[in-house]
Amino acid sequence: MVGIAHFSTAATRLARASGYRVASNIKLRKPILPTIDNIKVREDHPLWEFFYKKSFVRSNEDLEIQGRSWTVQDLRKKSFEDLHALWYVCLKEMNRIQREEILYEDISSSKVQQCMNLEDSIKNSMLSIKQVLSEREASLRNAQSEFKIIGDEYLQEFKSTYLESENVETDEWFDKLERLQYAIYGINSTYESVVINEDFLNGIRYISSLYFEKFQDKCDIKLESLKDIVEVYKIFENGSTLEGFKVACEGILEYRNNDLVIPASKEIMVIQNLVDEKINEANQIAEPETTHAN
Repeated sequence: MVGIAHFSTAATRLARASGYRVASNIKLRKPILPTIDNIKVREDHPLWEFFYKKSFVRSNEDLEIQGRSWTVQDLRKKSFEDLHALWYVCLKEMNRIQREEILYEDISSSKVQQCMNLEDSIKNSMLSIKQVLSEREASLRNAQSEFKIIGDEYLQEFKSTYLESENVETDEWFDKLERLQYAIYGINSTYESVVINEDFLNGIRYISSLYFEKFQDKCDIKLESLKDIVEVYKIFENGSTLEGFKVACEGILEYRNNDLVIPASKEIMVIQNLVDEKINEANQIAEPETTHAN
């Protein structure tokens, strides 16, 4: 006969014999009913971004459209940074209103139409932003096409003006250089979506030549010329001021101790590695420090 496993019955028999006993000094408390008041949410919790003024749904007054959508004429006066920020403001608001719209649809509320009106207003603003950015992209392409015809003449004129300027360590000149390197060579000052190609290399060569001719005679470290693309990049990165130029020259002297010269066939790869290192360093600085519980 096959044996059948059973749970132990010792505790049951003991309870029947002696009975369960509860200590007389134990006080029973009322059960704590689940309530939202028992839930504490941080004021800076990221999910608050999905709620208008930290409310589950907005009031009738808040649903009424205030003002109008952004027009193309308004946005043409804005900088790239302003347009970028405004786009994400609209995107965040779109997420909020669409969440509320779904809630009102579930209960067949008349507020659905108000949500849709506000949503249309936000969409119109976002379409205007896209149009302005498209216009600027087209203008940039036209300028680049025209530059192919008169480019050398323009760059030579810019260089002469830069070298003849008494003080180039100003915000005005920094902005001019930033606009030039982006418009002609596609070099973004933040290296956002950067593509290392021949245009990028030509850009850092040109900017470095400006810095080199401007500050070389004023620098204690004398370099007759820049030997390869790494030295060019060091000047490009740091040489916009005399102090930064000196730092770049010190780095070049240290680099020359390795007796390395980068061939033309390796220039793009080497600069890509240097740019990647710079981006990684910037990301590490931007990341908040994490703490671990003991």
